[in-house]
Amino acid sequence: MKTILKTGLSVAMLSVLAACGGGNETDKGPKQVSAVVDFDKDGITGWTGSSSDYTPETAPTNVVFEQRTLPTPLTGKGYLVGGTNRSDDLFLFVKKQFFGLEKNTTYNITFSLKFASNAQTGCMGVGGAPGEAVWVYAGATAAEPKAVTVNNAIRMNIERGNQAEGGKDAQVIGNIANGQACGTAVSYVSKTLKNEKTQKVTTDANGAVWVMLGIDSGFEAYSQVFLQSIQVDAIPATL
Repeated sequence: MKTILKTGLSVAMLSVLAACGGGNETDKGPKQVSAVVDFDKDGITGWTGSSSDYTPETAPTNVVFEQRTLPTPLTGKGYLVGGTNRSDDLFLFVKKQFFGLEKNTTYNITFSLKFASNAQTGCMGVGGAPGEAVWVYAGATAAEPKAVTVNNAIRMNIERGNQAEGGKDAQVIGNIANGQACGTAVSYVSKTLKNEKTQKVTTDANGAVWVMLGIDSGFEAYSQVFLQSIQVDAIPATL
């Protein structure tokens, strides 16, 4: 099933157009478009998950990508992304192709990702903290993000960066630490992260882009999050 980014203008943009005497539907050129995915109501149709940054000898275990009921005290369902890091550098990601943009056009992309985590803040862990050393990624590319084999290692085919440093095709938007003090009663807490700077992407010949969300772990044990929703806003680079 295709997910279409829908045309929409922010309040600020509408104000600018009104001041210029524009804003009608006959205006030419690409428009700002948006999509919101609620993993409770919309499910995970069209989304697929994969992993990278390991060798065959250090392949992750307990990897899961599926819709599940959120742990209490939260309600509803989320997209569970989890796995055990055996390589000291495990990237788990989900992806989906979005349509409805102008073809071969450059956009600035912003993300607002809501997820649930039980990784407390300020804890120590093997290789890194279970919260602060598991970074959250968001990215957009015209080419499909894939895990590929390079010199006997599983790597990404896009420039996403690594761990705390993002790349051309993806950004680090935060970590999974949930704000609970380490050592207190553990429970899941929802957290929303946004990218501080826009992600630039040029659409393909069909006006589509791939959206990728992921966690990159320096914590050498099991990590998981429940993705709850993602909002993607695409603003033409010419605006």
